[in-house]
Amino acid sequence: MNSKRIRTLKPGNSGNGPVAYWMSRDQRVEDNWALLFARGIALEADVPVVVIFCLANGFLGAVRRHYEFMLAGLQEVESALARKKIPFFFLLGDPGKRIPEFVREYGIGTLVTDFSPLRVKRRWLEKVALEIEIPFFEVDAHNIVPCWEASQKQEYAAYTFRPKLYKLSTSPTGSENHLSPLRFQTFNRKVF
Repeated sequence: MNSKRIRTLKPGNSGNGPVAYWMSRDQRVEDNWALLFARGIALEADVPVVVIFCLANGFLGAVRRHYEFMLAGLQEVESALARKKIPFFFLLGDPGKRIPEFVREYGIGTLVTDFSPLRVKRRWLEKVALEIEIPFFEVDAHNIVPCWEASQKQEYAAYTFRPKLYKLSTSPTGSENHLSPLRFQTFNRKVF
């Protein structure tokens, strides 16, 4: 995994307890860099990995239909994790309070979460980091180029952002990956 995907939110020494992945934005088991990172830490420390999801009440004006869709997806996540023998914990309430409570109650040794650009998630992260005494990591499991690597400021136009992405998406060997600019062909045909 590209180490640039990982940010340390709170340094420290891992405890002897399980590694917890606080799933938030990236509600999937396959192709989830944050889950892979958490599992890697757990394997190295020879401790179990667990997944936590905390459902906040009234999240950004979500209505019943949004919650029904998300909960159906989370049932699939729980089933996929069960097949891999990874426990899934579903919490209700303010993540800024519930995640630290869970960490203390279950003796979690390391906490990992996925990246979200939303202000509400940033506030939760700050609250959690203040309340826990274990290492806390954030992994950009959603973007091809990690968000914090793509730009140090809020971009206001695609034409200023694209060159930064193209530069970062070129490998050190100079070969382009799947973010190279599109090339269009011209066709000399009449369109009826």
